[in-house]
Amino acid sequence: FYSYDHDASGFNDNISFDFDGANDYLEGSGNLSSAISVVNGSISTWIKIDSMSANGLIWQITKEEGSTDQIFLLWNNASGVVRANFKGGNVANIADSSSNLENDGSWHHFVVTWQASSKGAANTIKLYQDGSLQDSDAIGTVFSGSGATFGFGRNKLQNYGQNFNGHMNDMAIFNDVLTSSEVSSIYNSGAPKDEAGHSGLIAYYTLEGYSDNDTTVADDADAGNNLSLIHISEPTRLL
Repeated sequence: FYSYDHDASGFNDNISFDFDGANDYLEGSGNLSSAISVVNGSISTWIKIDSMSANGLIWQITKEEGSTDQIFLLWNNASGVVRANFKGGNVANIADSSSNLENDGSWHHFVVTWQASSKGAANTIKLYQDGSLQDSDAIGTVFSGSGATFGFGRNKLQNYGQNFNGHMNDMAIFNDVLTSSEVSSIYNSGAPKDEAGHSGLIAYYTLEGYSDNDTTVADDADAGNNLSLIHISEPTRLL
């Protein structure tokens, strides 16, 4: 399901993953999900959205199967937006992107940040789109416990037609809340930005180390939080 995507305008790298919207996804280990902070965190991704006929999960942190405690980013088909959601005890706190992103042929950068500590007054989920704060929402709940599963590209809890259809690149996971200037710096880098010096970095996937027939995606943060490739096939080289 992955491809060498050479039409990635705005990037100086060569490899992105192309999810088919049916059964392709990247699965994190239990060590990765437990390492992700559900109290203060950020996830950065570059995506290009193909045509969608249903919701499509971009990434998802969950407590366990059947849990109502989730943090996720998805394509919300009914509203035609990319939606970030912090769910504690099944109470949704959402932040939405702009519209008209589906099948526009362009890469877009999204960062979700969340602060959810003991229902404090400053608790907020924020969604940054292409370097700028797009939307935010106050968080009035907390995530019960810690994350148990994490992955890119599918709905782990309700896997019924909610796989992401599009391309994904340069995914970074942080255990702190990125500032607006840090988000802008990632967006304006124009290439995979070296995040090694960021103290809160726990996993980073530039995809540039990928080779044909690999079954895992290496963690470029050197923390060993590799991702498993599910429903893999031979890559297509787009020259």
